Amino acid sequence: MPLGPLRRTAATALLALPLALPIAVTVPAQAALADAGGPSAQVASAVAASGGTDAHDDTYWAPALGKTGAELESALHEIISTDVTRLSYAQVWDALKVTDRDPADPTRVILLYQGTSVPASDNGGGVDQWNREHVWAKSHGDFGTAAGPGTDIHHLRPTDVTVNSDRGNLDFDEGGAENDEAPGNFSDGDSWEPREEDKGDVARMILYMSVRYEGGDGHPDLEADDAVGNGSAPRHGRLSVLLEWNAEDPPSAAELRRNDLVQSDFQGNRNPFIDHPEWAQQIWAS
Repeated sequence: MPLGPLRRTAATALLALPLALPIAVTVPAQAALADAGGPSAQVASAVAASGGTDAHDDTYWAPALGKTGAELESALHEIISTDVTRLSYAQVWDALKVTDRDPADPTRVILLYQGTSVPASDNGGGVDQWNREHVWAKSHGDFGTAAGPGTDIHHLRPTDVTVNSDRGNLDFDEGGAENDEAPGNFSDGDSWEPREEDKGDVARMILYMSVRYEGGDGHPDLEADDAVGNGSAPRHGRLSVLLEWNAEDPPSAAELRRNDLVQSDFQGNRNPFIDHPEWAQQIWAS
């Protein structure tokens, strides 16, 4: 079976000594976690995350600064869950036409998984139209399209209808056969690997959902875990691979701009891992 590019078979886990000096120990990249999905999970990450922006540190993110692990996750959850506007599923159409607008042509949007530009007006359910892809598959927690996780545009993106169907509710991991409609994307029976340019975006969307939805407000407690084939459980993986993608594909200018638009024009909240991708390691690999 053909595999996607940049396969990794090992990663580096950091273990703290009594004097807080790190040493590197090589372990299998998909080794079982001590507490899969929890903030104390020991997840291998070969590359330190970089990029993002500190433009909001003195205001929006101030309560989270200086924290790590479970304390950081709790602070971020509180920040991104406060004073949030919840869109209807119908409103998502218009929101995506703004957040994912082609900078070269405001009448078009850029598709996830392909990077192609298509007319913003050509949305719907027909072949070759674009629709609303739930990056955190809505069946993982069975939250559907009701206001909340089902309409949170931090993880909803314009996607070709056929490609959206091909991805289905698969978890994210590496390997499989290349997708005919979206070259550079690979899938097998239990996972989807996006093209290189989208790997960091996908990772940060999944990590955002894991922190944003903790079981309050009648919504399921969503958790990123180090498994695939999660089915209808409120979990999404594979966490160790997502952390690698987050580190290896830093936030782009388009991703930062999108984060600004989601906050200023629609929901009032930000994805913390776009502004500070290093926070992912500080929560799940600390």
